[in-house]
Amino acid sequence: MKSSKKLDSKIIIYDDVCPLCKAYTSGFVQAGWLRPENRIGFAEAPPELIGRIDVDRARHEIPLYDKITGETLYGKEALFFILGEAIPVFKPLFRLRLFRAMVFGFYQIITYNRRIIANSRPPANGFDCAPDFNSFYRWLYIGIMVFFASLLFYQTAPILDLSITILTLLTGIAIISGCFIERFSVQTDYFGHLATVLFIIAILNFSLQSFPLTIPATTILGVWLFFRRIKGLRSQLW
Repeated sequence: MKSSKKLDSKIIIYDDVCPLCKAYTSGFVQAGWLRPENRIGFAEAPPELIGRIDVDRARHEIPLYDKITGETLYGKEALFFILGEAIPVFKPLFRLRLFRAMVFGFYQIITYNRRIIANSRPPANGFDCAPDFNSFYRWLYIGIMVFFASLLFYQTAPILDLSITILTLLTGIAIISGCFIERFSVQTDYFGHLATVLFIIAILNFSLQSFPLTIPATTILGVWLFFRRIKGLRSQLW
């Protein structure tokens, strides 16, 4: 699919340490909606380009800059513009208030938790576009992950199985340990990583429930993933 002429002058600037951001912006290029040279990571963006956008807003909402007009669209508006120009049939949907409100809520959850979801670290060089800490969206994300993980575990895990008992015990120990973390922002990062790992384990158990030793294998994997994720937090934990 060829890119729209209106998109030829647009530059999208993405969080280049976030695999999610890399994936969907790369998808725009692969689909032919954006030119490869019009997709730039924050760490490699030239200072003059960074100076033309609202940097603080761009850390929370991905910017789409127009080289000709100097106009910048942010967040869902940037995504709606790209998708609307690439697939015009969606334009009426993007104008619906209810749909826009739903997308806004989903976008906020993802943007404020993208570094937790992807377990990404700040870039070694260049501009770090990490979003501000937002306790509401962090705990909302944790609640959603725990809810769906619990639902999947309920559907797949035998109640009296020794493996699920061990997994429950390890989760309880992790939760109790997290309650002793003094800094609130670090504590929520910790629980965010824990909730993400539990959700990953739950999906694997649900997908592989017909295979033997699934729960013991995913429990071991979960312990490894969790310690790998909190490696960067250890100096700030207790």
